[in-house]
Amino acid sequence: MSKQFEAVTIPKWGIEMTHGRIVAWRYEEGEQIAAGAELVDIETDKIVNSFEARVSGSLAKILVPEGEELPVGTLIGVLALANFEPAELEAFIAAQTTAEILTAEPETSASSDLATAQGNASPTAKISPALSRKLEKAGLSTADVTGTGHDGRILKEDIDRAIASTKTDSGNSAQTLSATQNRIAKTLVDAQNSVPLFHIQRRLDVASAIAAVKRDNPNLSSVITLMLIQGLRAALARHPELNIQLQGDAVRPVPGFNVALAVSRTDGAVSAPVIDDAPNESIAQLGQRVAEIVDRARQGRLTAVDQQPAAITISNLGMYEVTAFTAMVTPPQVMVLSVGMLQIQAVWNAETQTLEPKECLDITLGCDHRWVNGAQGAQLLKALADFIQN
Repeated sequence: MSKQFEAVTIPKWGIEMTHGRIVAWRYEEGEQIAAGAELVDIETDKIVNSFEARVSGSLAKILVPEGEELPVGTLIGVLALANFEPAELEAFIAAQTTAEILTAEPETSASSDLATAQGNASPTAKISPALSRKLEKAGLSTADVTGTGHDGRILKEDIDRAIASTKTDSGNSAQTLSATQNRIAKTLVDAQNSVPLFHIQRRLDVASAIAAVKRDNPNLSSVITLMLIQGLRAALARHPELNIQLQGDAVRPVPGFNVALAVSRTDGAVSAPVIDDAPNESIAQLGQRVAEIVDRARQGRLTAVDQQPAAITISNLGMYEVTAFTAMVTPPQVMVLSVGMLQIQAVWNAETQTLEPKECLDITLGCDHRWVNGAQGAQLLKALADFIQN
């Protein structure tokens, strides 16, 4: 008997990948798809990649809607290679769901998610793990849903109807973290518990530098961020021993002097796209490139090109009138630069022996003490200050 269906599952694109979020389906149910066509966009660790169809056929079923995050290996759709009956499709889905449950490792996060989701399911309910999680996130149980599939199986449409019927009470319901926010929160909690983090602070006199940049580029925006990106590149070039990533006990040098930039996304999460090193790039060209990358980050549309290795991230809250703060290092990076607002400060002029009002910036360097000690951090800040002030 020839093969009738092809399972579409969350792929494993990297050794550290455990989950993927459905960003967009490129086709609708019933459409014909050629082998190699980009079928669905999946986000992992803030990077969006396209999953290509392995065979030609029609998209028989979409089991997981856009926005859902699921463990690697979870069934998200089905391709049909030949004509089929609805009962045959449901039997294939049921068999795949059973295989998911049987192959799940008891102590993996996928198993934990499944166990949680099944906590709301009755022993006789027929529902896939993915739909169980969708049901659980909506605060419903299988008792709240009438299954219209074969032999009472609960389908996606059944859950959508049940959720829609509860919308009238949604104004009073509590909000929950999105899948992306949950993943980021776990990363930061792990970092808080494992990274020996310390901070050092320095005040920069940036008046002359800003004036010089604006004189040559009067329409340039985000001048401070651009100067800091260029300054950190120069500082890392002077201190290449700090241009590394620390993954467990492994120290990996970063190729080039790349700098990541924290960006608040429209969904409330935070991305950190990497601005790769371009030695011959003018500050105007850098500004145009950064604006494009930031726009993609805000929309959650980063790609692998935006996620190259970097040793340090810039987190700038100056535009929100924050004077100073201490951001967290996100492994495998070893440093983070927190940037406050531009302020007029009294600066001592050694030549005139007077205090002069200057435009200043308070910056705070967070360091992973497993690799960066206090003196090294201070030297990096001095190199940054030298670049900007000279």
